[in-house]
Amino acid sequence: MKRHPSLIPISRQHHGGLLTARLLQHGAPPYKGMPTTPEAKRGYVIDYLNQHLLPHFKLEEETVFILAADFSEGLKQQVDAFVAAHQQLQQLILALPGFAPELLPDKLDEIGKLLEQHIRQEERVFFEQVQKDLPPDQLQFLEHLVLKHLA
Repeated sequence: MKRHPSLIPISRQHHGGLLTARLLQHGAPPYKGMPTTPEAKRGYVIDYLNQHLLPHFKLEEETVFILAADFSEGLKQQVDAFVAAHQQLQQLILALPGFAPELLPDKLDEIGKLLEQHIRQEERVFFEQVQKDLPPDQLQFLEHLVLKHLA
């Protein structure tokens, strides 16, 4: 299904999250200009959390999540799971400085897999459901909220 304009800005942000998720996972190929050592990846993902993920989580939670949760119980259950995943990702990333170097690759892989699964679930299941279930006036209001949030 083609993405509704109200969700396009959020979907575009997901691209960077997917790249970061893949970078953190075991067996990731080297990406030009991206860190290659576990220690450098740790620093990168902590910076990425603060500069990109936290603002992205706030955007989702203050726009699409609010409208969707108020619309149906099924969407609310998904929203609750996504908010919990946001909190879990934040906690896992912020805990990275406390891990010994030999444990770092496995912790980065765990975060990468969780982040990828989270984004894919939002894109493939949740956004599809939102587009299908919310009436056109609610989707138009969502577009207004997203654009206002990004301004």
